[in-house]
Amino acid sequence: MKSSAATLGLALALGLTPSGAKAAPAADPGARLWLQCRACHSLKAGEPNKIGPNLHGIIGAKAGSRPGFRYSPAMAASEITWTDAALDAWLTKPMAMVKGSSMAFAGMPAADDRKNLIAYLKRETR
Repeated sequence: MKSSAATLGLALALGLTPSGAKAAPAADPGARLWLQCRACHSLKAGEPNKIGPNLHGIIGAKAGSRPGFRYSPAMAASEITWTDAALDAWLTKPMAMVKGSSMAFAGMPAADDRKNLIAYLKRETR
C-alpha cells in the first residue's frame, strides 16, 4: 500500500485535488493582471467604453482614435501605434510616454507582468 504522501504526490501530478476532483488549471498571469485594468477598460467588440476606451482591436491601432471616446488632447495628438513595444513602454509609465494623458495609472514596473498582460491583450482583443 502506498503512503499517504506518495498518494497525494501522485494525485497532484495527475492534476487532481486530494479529494480526487480535477484541479482547476493554473491561473493565466495576464488574466490576473487584467483585473487591474477592467474597471476602466473593456475588451470585447461591442462592449461600451468605460472611463477608458474599449481595447478591442487595439494591437496595431493608432492611439487616441477610438470612435465615441473623448481622449486627452495629448493622446489624440500622439503618433503612437499600439505595438508590443509601445504597449510595454505605455504600461511601464503612461505619463512618461504621453505627458498630459488623462490615464490615472502609475505604471507596471515588472517587465514579466507587462509581457504577460500584453500577451493576454493580444489574445483577448482580436
